[in-house]
Amino acid sequence: MGQLAVINPTPAVPAFTMSDMERVALAIAKGGLFGSTDPNAVLTLCMLAQAEGQHPAVVFRDYHIISGKPAKKAEAMQRDFLNAGGRIEWHRLDDECADATFSHPAGGEARITWDKARVAQAQLGGNAMHKKYPRQMLRSRVISEGVRTVYPGATSGLYESGEVADIVAESKPAAPVAPASRARDFQGGAPALAGPDANRAKAQEWVANQLASVASAADHEALDAVVEGGNKAVAKLTREHPDLRETVLNAYEARAAELDGYGGNVDGTLAQTIGAYDAATTADALAAADKAANVLGLADDAAVIAAREAATGRGL
Repeated sequence: MGQLAVINPTPAVPAFTMSDMERVALAIAKGGLFGSTDPNAVLTLCMLAQAEGQHPAVVFRDYHIISGKPAKKAEAMQRDFLNAGGRIEWHRLDDECADATFSHPAGGEARITWDKARVAQAQLGGNAMHKKYPRQMLRSRVISEGVRTVYPGATSGLYESGEVADIVAESKPAAPVAPASRARDFQGGAPALAGPDANRAKAQEWVANQLASVASAADHEALDAVVEGGNKAVAKLTREHPDLRETVLNAYEARAAELDGYGGNVDGTLAQTIGAYDAATTADALAAADKAANVLGLADDAAVIAAREAATGRGL
């Protein structure tokens, strides 16, 4: 694979007062897409962006807050590394292995490889996203480690989103069972359901439909519409089902990366379609996955057929 070297001048950023940044943080937090509805957490990253000479609103593009912990997206790390004069040469990038050499005039050179053996060694094999989107997850790990090794300034002192999600998952205690009296319909406005299991089933149904819509998004405009339409539900997932929230946010990020040309659209949409079938727990969710498969022309793919058979085998 060829070398990738891009150096873009950083546009001048107007000075922002603390009041300006507070308004930006409040607007982003109210949107819910960023991964946090806490304006104070968002404000902290707005201040970080300002300190690095960036517009505070880039936190919406470049960062996530996962269970209260800040993370920087792998694409943002890569862009900042290249803009700082770094170079990346990809030797291999597929579902089995991501292998690249990172170099920078100030930090030297390092070749970083992540493959299934490293994933197993790090005990990440049970991570659903590593199973559904192995190439994207391996790529993100390589970028994070490579940039941190050669030119750590491009990481902003943060870990990549997938790394933070894994750290949170390892440290998270078992969630207490919510009392049945607080179980609510995930869509909101409907009568209370029988208990927390029914509440989660509703959430899983929405996630399956959302994954199908993400996979069907043909361009960024279509993806933005899907994301905007799901903002309220994602905010609710943040409070009630953070693991499902991470599945949705990772799907957003993976699809956006595919649309930008990272890793190829066909394999990515195939993985997301299979993910929609895997998440389907109701007939409506199964129908949504079928629609996505048909729109994308993947209904006859052997892997999609197998995923659909597994879904129907669950009694849908």
